[in-house]
Amino acid sequence: MLCILCWKIWGCRNEAVWHGKHTDPQRIIEHGLGYLLEYKQAMISKGRQVELEQQLSETRWRPPDVSHVKINTDGATSGQQQNFGIGAVARDHAGNVVAAMACKGQGAVAAEIAEACSLRKALQWARGLSFDRIILESDCATIVIAMQHDSPSLNSTLGLIISDNKMLMTSFLSCRVQHIRREGNSVAHELAKQAIQAEADECWGADLPELIAQFVIRDKSNI
Repeated sequence: MLCILCWKIWGCRNEAVWHGKHTDPQRIIEHGLGYLLEYKQAMISKGRQVELEQQLSETRWRPPDVSHVKINTDGATSGQQQNFGIGAVARDHAGNVVAAMACKGQGAVAAEIAEACSLRKALQWARGLSFDRIILESDCATIVIAMQHDSPSLNSTLGLIISDNKMLMTSFLSCRVQHIRREGNSVAHELAKQAIQAEADECWGADLPELIAQFVIRDKSNI
């Protein structure tokens, strides 16, 4: 902070000498603090970008450790429908399906809202299944980063959903959210697409429809 103030004072001194402009000392301090805050925010954003780039390197689904259940989620929207689809699949350390679900959300919403809602639904679903140690995976990097760090403005719909999600996460003994590319999230993606067209919400145990099961088999073959 001292270096910034010295730099600002020197700048104001030059303005006074060469242009006859005089700056109130309090304004110099305020400008210095503002510059410092902007710098810190830029460094935080840069750090998040690096973190995001690191997370984006994961393309294949990988199993959790033996103490956790991994839940992949996805939200799917359709321009022709006044609803959106939510898909979630829970798998164990061997890549076996523990449970899966496909359900509808009401309204024509933005893709990010659908993704945030899919995570909220997955958290509620996991709580109902009495899972206590979970890893959530989503292919929406924006939502993942928002849940890992500060939320958007709580005055926004998206911000409120993310705030709900963070609160739900605290109800588990262990819960974290991470990003995976679409290629590694194919099971949840197919479930979300199916939910849009389905007449009713659906839940399964280990036995999934053949269309979905083929993606589970593919993921297991890549472990």
